[in-house]
Amino acid sequence: MPSLVKLYNEFKKDDFVVLAINVQEKREIVEKYIKGNNLPFPVLLDVDGKVSYRYGIRAHPAHFLIDRQGKLIGKALGARDWASIDSRNLIQYLVGK
Repeated sequence: MPSLVKLYNEFKKDDFVVLAINVQEKREIVEKYIKGNNLPFPVLLDVDGKVSYRYGIRAHPAHFLIDRQGKLIGKALGARDWASIDSRNLIQYLVGK
């Protein structure tokens, strides 16, 4: 999560949005994690797992790249280093910077 926070902080001024979705954990646990890690983006709750099921998610974390029109343009399953030069270049390209 720290690398995603770093990426978000770098590109938020470029209309880059991160929405995290927590799956099947209690609100109190999630709120404690958000505060303890000072997450700068919204964390949504999928308390019953229905969103994960609809997206066919079988691994966590799962990342989806959605363009300004709401079209799915990319997906990555499993942990990623979002602070890497490749990730940074990808987002830079996608935001048109």
